[in-house]
Amino acid sequence: MFLDTTIVVEVLRLRRESEMFGRILEAIEDDPLFISMLQLAELSDWCLENSIDLSEWISRLKGIVGVIPLTEDICLEGSRIKREMREHGMSKFSLLDGIILASARSIDQKLLTTDSDFRGAEDAVVIG
Repeated sequence: MFLDTTIVVEVLRLRRESEMFGRILEAIEDDPLFISMLQLAELSDWCLENSIDLSEWISRLKGIVGVIPLTEDICLEGSRIKREMREHGMSKFSLLDGIILASARSIDQKLLTTDSDFRGAEDAVVIG
């Protein structure tokens, strides 16, 4: 399962006994977990904004998830996905969203997210 940044942040913020944490675990099951290299920058920014020890947390995260490198093909596919989603009425769907979805597709994984902008993608699982 490929994790959107929204999911990683939710796991970091939530207590294990929360309902959302339970829904995330249920969606993940025993699947291997992945994120994009680009998401490390997003997560780093979030940690800095919230005064969270970046080095310790990123190190722990990398021990749990596989980090998919950013490639030219993923970048090009990400921009195509952005355009397609915008044409289907998802006006807030960003280039970064497209790159994350392209990264998930590059390794044949579904994307787990809380971001409703992904509702138009058949290979995204939106929980919330």
